[in-house]
Amino acid sequence: MRLEELDEFLFRYTESEKRHRLTKLHVLSKRYDTIPKTLFHGREVYVFSFNKLFENKYVCVNKESRFTWIPEHIHTVIEFLYVYRGSCVQVIGGQRVVMEQGDICMLDTDVPHSIEYLGEEDIIITIEMRKEYLTQGFMIRLGDDGIINRFLVNTLSMNAAHDQYLLFERQEGSEIHGIIQHILCEYYEPGICSEKMIDAYMVLLFCEIMRRYRDQRFQSGHENIRQVMEILEYIERNCLTATLKSAAAYFGFHPNYLSSYVRKHTGQTFKELVILQRMYQACFYLSNTELPVYEIADKVGYEILGFFYKKFEGIYKMTPQGYRNLKTDGVG
Repeated sequence: MRLEELDEFLFRYTESEKRHRLTKLHVLSKRYDTIPKTLFHGREVYVFSFNKLFENKYVCVNKESRFTWIPEHIHTVIEFLYVYRGSCVQVIGGQRVVMEQGDICMLDTDVPHSIEYLGEEDIIITIEMRKEYLTQGFMIRLGDDGIINRFLVNTLSMNAAHDQYLLFERQEGSEIHGIIQHILCEYYEPGICSEKMIDAYMVLLFCEIMRRYRDQRFQSGHENIRQVMEILEYIERNCLTATLKSAAAYFGFHPNYLSSYVRKHTGQTFKELVILQRMYQACFYLSNTELPVYEIADKVGYEILGFFYKKFEGIYKMTPQGYRNLKTDGVG
């Protein structure tokens, strides 16, 4: 499907929308009679599992039906809800959340929410994915290129779980709308390699969301996030030479304070982060060059090859050559 055809396709009435337009009382679709329910804090909510849709797919995409509403429900997957056109009101855990065109919301699993009545101009896109796809799987898809990405993925996922949802308002210059358009075109009219294309666009989408998350955290005065990011950037730049003592001197901290601060906010020690960044660099060389493993080990600061193997296998549960073969074969 060409991009110029997409808007016309999305505004075309689906069979469900045709039925809802003719129903003056705006009753729910008959399909809800077959959807299971569960008790949540003493009230019944629907359970959307998406099991059949996920049988052969990494990602599922849906345009929500207009001229109706979606009753309170939970789902077993992560969901991105995007306001493609118009507006949308969700009630999430009892809180009314108003979304405008260009806003995107990340909902964690098992979060009770509903969507109020959608009118003619309200085009709402949902993208569902399994939680493991967004966490472990994305660390591979993002390219193993640094501890900053790892930190952002983990904190975003944890905060979404803690807060139940994260809302990202539209920003000028954002690429999100264009990325979602490409995902929709590939999804609704698949061709050769469409699943790979969707996977690639999902990486781009998540990178844009991480940028928004980082910027919103900075702008809203989360000094801990800012400070942690600066420390991680220092480690990324200086992973071959950085020590706890040198980093503490650079930031004006006592080494003991820096050590406990890093562990508190990242869940890892300073030394573990240095090793992890070195391994990310090793992964880059393994994936993008034909350098022998012993040369890569030397490049990332390990003169003793056996020590490099031990650290690499401890993190990736495979040998460096096994990792190279995995990437060469295009798996993951």
